[in-house]
Amino acid sequence: MPEKRRFPRKRRRLTVEFEWEKTHCTGFTYDISPSGIFVRATRFPKPGARLCATLVLPDETQLQIRGTVVRTFRVPSSLARLIPSGFSLRLTERPEKYLQFLAAL
Repeated sequence: MPEKRRFPRKRRRLTVEFEWEKTHCTGFTYDISPSGIFVRATRFPKPGARLCATLVLPDETQLQIRGTVVRTFRVPSSLARLIPSGFSLRLTERPEKYLQFLAAL
């Protein structure tokens, strides 16, 4: 299958905090790019959901991001260490500091 991504992904583990169905949830990024992130989590929103989240950078800076969930992926627990479960978030709003962080990687 040909690669459809416009931007290369960079693997980084950053904390992501979000609310879904009135529950505070925490996940971790698996990979990031200027246009989106893949969040490893045990609970995740349905595709099409709009989400506001807080991304915590290594220097503890908290960035507010917004996006739309475009894909979810859940693997059996026996494969959880090998294949990440989580959701893809296409970013619709991201601060300039996020793009600066990516450029510095």
